[in-house]
Amino acid sequence: MNRAPEETTYQVVLETRQWLIIDATIDNEVSTEVVEGDPRGVVSLGSSIRKAGWRQNPGWPRDAKGFESWPAPGQEATMTLTAVQWELVLSALARWSAVSASLGDPESGAAAEEERAIATLIRAQLATQGWSAP
Repeated sequence: MNRAPEETTYQVVLETRQWLIIDATIDNEVSTEVVEGDPRGVVSLGSSIRKAGWRQNPGWPRDAKGFESWPAPGQEATMTLTAVQWELVLSALARWSAVSASLGDPESGAAAEEERAIATLIRAQLATQGWSAP
């Protein structure tokens, strides 16, 4: 049985620390949509992305104390998401990196650069699998 294009899955290898940035970015995106009434249907999709990350990152802590020593430096995971999920990840990274960059302070500028670098890494890996950005 053939999958619909939006259900096709793609794998991206990321450092767990990079996924934590994505998780926080998706959390921001979902929180914003909750306030705005979720006209784009982001809440459910964003929640599915976050849950996928929790399942796919080995040793995801169950409480705040667990994050004190996790992840190990350089720890990586292969993240498998659908095309639609990756599209939301990339659009959220673009949106929130622009917000960070607009704040004008060095810390926010560095965060914006890292978010853009993660998006570039994701796009490059997706492209090798035949995915093209909308």
